[in-house]
Amino acid sequence: MKLRDQTAEVNSMEGYSKQEISVFKEQFNKSYEEHLRRITEMVESKLKETTQRLEQQLAEEQAARLKAEANAQAAQVKSDDEIRKLREHLEQAQRETEELRKQAVGGKCSIL
Repeated sequence: MKLRDQTAEVNSMEGYSKQEISVFKEQFNKSYEEHLRRITEMVESKLKETTQRLEQQLAEEQAARLKAEANAQAAQVKSDDEIRKLREHLEQAQRETEELRKQAVGGKCSIL
């Protein structure tokens, strides 16, 4: 709105020479270009800040994901090892039970 109003004001100047109107238009254009330049710089600055913040956030999230994956892998290795040990103990207990059963059937109970 303001730009249109200023343009209309400059175009409707009566009582001024063409040279004076030309000077007003030139000043108006310079003012407009300066205003546009400041807005452009501000937008570029905000965009750069946002981009940097998002890149940092992405890097932090990637690091957190890698850490979580490493923790999950370590937990899986620990779980697999625990399962292996439990199976070994179960197999040992089954062998001992079978051996004691055979001894009891054969009349050679070592307990009595």
